[in-house]
Amino acid sequence: MNENVYLSRMDKVREGMAKEGIDIFLISPSSNMFYLSGYGVKPDKRLLLLVLPLKGDPFLIANLLYKEQVKSLPVKDFIYWKDGEDSFTLLKSEIEKRNISVKKIALEPEISALFSIPLINIFSGAAFVLGSSITEPLRQYKDNTELDLIRRACRESDEALAAVINKGSYWVGKTEMDFWEALFAEFSQRGLGTFGASIQVGENAAIPHYSTGRVVIEKGKCLLVDFWGRYEGYYTDCTRTFHFGKPDEEFVKIHQIVLEAHLAAVEKSKPGNTLGDVDYAARSVIEKHGYGEYFTHRTGHGLGIDVHEGDSANVGVTVPLTRGMVFSIEPGIYLPGRFGARIESLVAIGDNGSEVLHSYPRELKIIE
Repeated sequence: MNENVYLSRMDKVREGMAKEGIDIFLISPSSNMFYLSGYGVKPDKRLLLLVLPLKGDPFLIANLLYKEQVKSLPVKDFIYWKDGEDSFTLLKSEIEKRNISVKKIALEPEISALFSIPLINIFSGAAFVLGSSITEPLRQYKDNTELDLIRRACRESDEALAAVINKGSYWVGKTEMDFWEALFAEFSQRGLGTFGASIQVGENAAIPHYSTGRVVIEKGKCLLVDFWGRYEGYYTDCTRTFHFGKPDEEFVKIHQIVLEAHLAAVEKSKPGNTLGDVDYAARSVIEKHGYGEYFTHRTGHGLGIDVHEGDSANVGVTVPLTRGMVFSIEPGIYLPGRFGARIESLVAIGDNGSEVLHSYPRELKIIE
């Protein structure tokens, strides 16, 4: 992204800091650092912080080892330390040199105790707060560039699923993990990283957060495929449920109820409604058909740089739907010991309605 985008985001964070009386925001490698600077390298045991004061220029403190990796960040001042030096004392010295107040310090929520405890000790007179109250409201509303990246992620993941499931009856006799590995390969070929999936056969599909195992795909059983990954830093997340061989009448009925609930929630996803309204739209359909107790989770979650971020589509959430919001709609029905069905697509809120970001069909696909 253009450097000005990151600088503008930092300015908006400062506005939030001013409202909350925060003097300085210390941001470690995380989703927030990626949002504010484009730096997406995972943290290690060496202190690396984007230091954002309320007044004055932001700067970066990092081990010399990372000099080449961080040089493109949108700050003018870089402070490097070498292995063996006390990075925390150096940080305090640099802050004092710049006459930055440290009465109230915001910490990156993802910062580890390895860094947060020494920071609390070295700035012992300061009040520490989490910075999430500042960054989460900003990240909840995606700009056009972010939306385009999420659209691309969804498009590529749809194509990856199609490439795998279109092998049809080839999968009979293969395992959940075999399917997982094939989907992972298709994601990788399309430039999608941070891959994850839950591949669930038969009664395993009744476990919403099942971990992929080695259960064999068989005729007469369903296959629930929940998959996610990142394209240039932004996530896709999708679920489709299939059936190998002719399903029984109740499975067809369950899948159709879930689809009805999903479509009702999509219809409700427009400005003027709330995230709670979206949840109610899906939940009321499932309850109407007598399966309310088998829908055991929220209808959806926000998504962007993290696969779960921001507010959720859940009971009682009064956050209004506003342009730029992206969240999942994923109702499901789970009959323990038998089977489950879930349909998940991402939607983006526009001025007048919502855009479904996945094109892969939501109707039941039966594989003979």
